[in-house]
Order: sequence, then C-alpha cells, then structure tokens
Amino acid sequence: MRLVLGPLGLALSLGAQAGAYPERPISLIVPYTAGGATDVLARTLAKGLAQELKQSVVVENVPGAGGSIGQARVARAAADGYTILLGNVGTLAANASVYKNLPYDVLKDFTPIASVADAPQVLSVRADFPASNLDEFAAYAKTHGAKMNFGDAGVGSGAFLGGMLLNAGLGINITPVHYRGAAQATSDVMAGQIDYTVESSSTAVSSIASGKIKGLVVLSPQRVSVLPDVPSASETSYKHLNYTIWNMVLVKKGVSPAMADTLNAAINKTLAQPDLLERYKQMGLAVPSAAQRSTPGAEKLLAEEVARWQKLLSEAGVKPE
Repeated sequence: MRLVLGPLGLALSLGAQAGAYPERPISLIVPYTAGGATDVLARTLAKGLAQELKQSVVVENVPGAGGSIGQARVARAAADGYTILLGNVGTLAANASVYKNLPYDVLKDFTPIASVADAPQVLSVRADFPASNLDEFAAYAKTHGAKMNFGDAGVGSGAFLGGMLLNAGLGINITPVHYRGAAQATSDVMAGQIDYTVESSSTAVSSIASGKIKGLVVLSPQRVSVLPDVPSASETSYKHLNYTIWNMVLVKKGVSPAMADTLNAAINKTLAQPDLLERYKQMGLAVPSAAQRSTPGAEKLLAEEVARWQKLLSEAGVKPE
C-alpha cells in the first residue's frame, strides 16, 4: 500500500500545489516613474489580472537607466511567478544596444509571457512651437536644430527611440534631454522648457487636451480615434515614419511552465474584458495579434526586435553607454 499510495499521494500533493498559484499578491514591476504611459497601462492590466487570478496585482515603479534598473530587479527576484515585469520595445529590445554592462541578458534571463498592448506614438511639441504639422516641423528643425531639444525617459526609452527615428527619418540632429520618466519630459514640454517629446497616444490625449502641448502627427498609417484632429504620418511628406510601441509581460527565466501558462491565460482573458477594451479604446491602444499574445509568439517578437533595433541604432550612430 505504501509503495502504491505513497507516489500517488505525492503526485496529488504536487498537483494541488501547482493548481494553487497564485497564493499571494503578485508584484508587477514598471521600470518607469508613475504617471507615464507604461505606468498607466500597467495599472489598467493589474486591475484586470487581479480579477482573473483572484489575487492582488500590485504595481511597483522602479525607474532609472532607461528601464534597466527595474528590469534588473526582476532578474534578481526569485523565479516563483510572484514578480512579473511590464517592458516595452525600448526597455527590452533597445537597451541591449544602448547600455554596455547590463546586469542581465534580456533574451537569456527572462521568459516572455505575452505581448499586451500596441501604442501608436505622437510627436508632441510645446504650444508655441512655430510649426503646425510635420512638414513645417521638419523644415524648422533643419534650420534651427542646433538650438532645439527633445525630452525622453532615458537612453533606450520609447521617447528616445522615437526621437532617434525622427532624427534619421527627417534628416535632423536634435539633442535629447534625459529624464527619469516620461511624465517629467512631458511636463517640461508643457512648461516650454524643451521643444518636444514623442509620447504614447494614451498620454497624448490628456497632454494635448490641456492646451499646453500641440500634437503634430501620429506616427502611424492611420489617425487614432482618441486624437481625431491629429494627422497621421501618411498625410505628410514622411509617410514612412511609422512608430508603434509594443508592450510585453515577462517573468524571470526559471518560472515553471505551469505558472507561465497560468499567467498567459489570465492575460488573454484580461485582454478580452469589455472594461479593459473600452479603456484601451480611450487610450488609443490596440490589443496585439493572437500570435503575439502567445508565449512562443512573444518570444519570437522579442528576439526579432532586439536584432532590428541593434541594426537601426548602430546605423543612427548611437553608441552603448
């Protein structure tokens, strides 16, 4: 009886333990300050995930070094599924090319769970900037670029990458000013301290509504419903300037496949919630394709984007710091 029931009892016990995850609150690490686009997205996701997982999901802001400090925190955490990361194209794909001595390898030390949101980016300028569209902006920047600057959330952040793309795409060379978070950069654009930033449509809605910022262009083929008066890149002379930030949830490598599957299932259910879909619509966000919401698809996206941005940043002359 011991020989037969002993292993059976052990199997049942392990099954019960695996099925219990999560048994306590989960920390969702945001590698930026509160108030920025990534933070807003994280809090929207956390609410839905908490409903699906029947556990609290607590957002923790760990900013600095273009997102690498927060990501290092996750890389050092226990591989138990209770510390998860929300990263994006900047913190995940670009940082490998802009920082020399990262304390982690984004492809080896993390397991992508799912891509969770695609955010069109907006060129937002100070209210008194002497341009009313992208073509006028490009002409002005080519003449006055030495006196201009743009704000970002650190080297490798989404706004930094957007600024680099504009430099390359428009044939200009505007100097970046680095902040600890996107919200601070946007605040200084509003105050007229810097000329512009590249921000997510989710934050551009409120900053443009304030009247202290002008949205010159949505860097996508189509306008977004939340900013109906802001033209798309396809309506300008620079139709190729398309820039959408993807956002992804990851865990430390070593988290069990069962836990990863539980998180992936909860994320996909969250992304189908009517309340979340309405919130995404209000923020101008799109739900990623089914392929990129799968764990293998998210892993493929990350690997491809690391290679893509390595090439783009190298060609733009960005040297690792």
